Amino acid sequence: MGFGDFFKKQIDKQLELGKQEREKLSKSDPIQPKAPIQAQRSEEDIIRGYKERKKEKRRNIFIGIVCIFALLYAIGSSTDSDNSTKSPYPEIEEDLTNWIPTGFNSWTEDSNVAWRWLENKEFKCDSDRACTGIMVVAKDGCSRNLYAEVSILDKKSVQIGYTNDT
Repeated sequence: MGFGDFFKKQIDKQLELGKQEREKLSKSDPIQPKAPIQAQRSEEDIIRGYKERKKEKRRNIFIGIVCIFALLYAIGSSTDSDNSTKSPYPEIEEDLTNWIPTGFNSWTEDSNVAWRWLENKEFKCDSDRACTGIMVVAKDGCSRNLYAEVSILDKKSVQIGYTNDT
């Protein structure tokens, strides 16, 4: 027995109950005038109205369920996988050089190292030599040591010497 058969039996049952009710009313109150024939609805009209109301009710329930799922989908898709809200402003990358002391430059190959040229009074140099001093600092200190390779260039940027130190 399918749903269609079930609903048909329910409708037939309701129609029979309606007939019985009308018969009771017509027997109990003979003084009450009967409604004109054109004002009375036929059984087919009653059945049609009942089916339309049921159909409308099912459609409204279906639309309600679809709306609930659409709302849940909209809420679910508006959140990111990390549950953070998107900012209308562009994302600013962390400045890895904010630790560098004033006057120092970031080392291009390692943002954890900074350097600056020393002034003549900050280092000792023999009077018969030409010297240049450099100070290097590391963000987290040097757990082992610092190694430097220095190429010595002339005015035309031609290498005339080389040194290294730890």
